[in-house]
Amino acid sequence: MTKNTRYIQCSLRREVADGTLCATSYLPQQFARPGGVVKLRDEQNEWTDGWIVEEVGQSILGLAEVPDAHKAIRAHRQQTGDSSRRAKN
Repeated sequence: MTKNTRYIQCSLRREVADGTLCATSYLPQQFARPGGVVKLRDEQNEWTDGWIVEEVGQSILGLAEVPDAHKAIRAHRQQTGDSSRRAKN
């Protein structure tokens, strides 16, 4: 994506054999269309097709404004001590 790509937070769902998966993600504005089908990249860096855009948010953000969940989780762990090693019993 180019630097001037705008992003919109969307609610997504995907049907699987044993139920339905739901996710929230920031999509490039061109893909943020209700009823659209998109591919998402997972934690293993693999693409999964079949995510249906259920809802599209109102705010449009630039790349620098999109929250980084990894940074937020890391900061939370450092603030709360969750990242500290557990004491052995």
